[in-house]
Amino acid sequence: EFDYIQAFVAREWARAYTGKPFDSGRLIKKELKHGNAGDFQGFLLNARLDKFKDVRVRQAIGLAMDYEWMNRQIFYQSYTRVRGYFTNSPFEAKGLPLPEDLALLRSLKQPVPAAVLTSEVPTPPVTTAPSSLRDNLRLARELLSQAGWEYRDGALRNAKGEKFTLEFLDSAGSMGRVVAPYTQTLAKLGIAANYRVVDPSVYEKRIKDFSFEMISSRTLGQLTPGSELRRYESQYARVPGSSNLPGVSDPVVDELVKQVMQARDRPGLTVAVRTLDRVLRHGYYDVPHWYSPVH
Repeated sequence: EFDYIQAFVAREWARAYTGKPFDSGRLIKKELKHGNAGDFQGFLLNARLDKFKDVRVRQAIGLAMDYEWMNRQIFYQSYTRVRGYFTNSPFEAKGLPLPEDLALLRSLKQPVPAAVLTSEVPTPPVTTAPSSLRDNLRLARELLSQAGWEYRDGALRNAKGEKFTLEFLDSAGSMGRVVAPYTQTLAKLGIAANYRVVDPSVYEKRIKDFSFEMISSRTLGQLTPGSELRRYESQYARVPGSSNLPGVSDPVVDELVKQVMQARDRPGLTVAVRTLDRVLRHGYYDVPHWYSPVH
């Protein structure tokens, strides 16, 4: 007794909406493609903590997630990988910097890392041929070694002999089926990952105090990004309760956020946000999740 209902769970869409009413045409099941800016969703790493301060460590942790397997086995191939902070919009950085992007980067007062200027913007690793999870883990192990973490005595350890542990913090348990295979892959690197579900009030307090290691987070996509991007400014990295959850503290990011705020027209805004996306993605502050390009 309804005209319309929307499904939000991939499992239900694949398995529950079937049967005679659909076969007869009394109920119509349809995917409607949209052009909305994709939301950002991912596992955020707390870069304030010593073990996550090295960008190579954060990149290595991202290499251990096998999204393609998850999409096949858990999501019924319903989702598309989040690539950056402004997926599916004109503000998404792609490939090498465009001439206008380079001009903006070179005009900044703060020195910009050479990789941002000369290399393609980082995209999430894949495990489909010719790539593989094994290859990704080899690269992850090399990055961890460069950052001072070596596998010995049954665990990944630093020079002091301390084990590398990782806590996924959640308040509802909804990420359990995603985290479980991820922790198994991290174990192959010697990282002892633990999934912990706490009371929502405890979760909220730990988020506000930045007393977490990794959490799942989502921010809505915007057709016209603006002042909400100030959450990435360095001044908020140490302010309890701020929205700068990963603890981004980068003077280049600060300058680019100002460029976004000062943009006088749409083309100028597009260049500023696209360049901000590029710089943030080179920081590997998160492990990108997935989104749906359809209703």
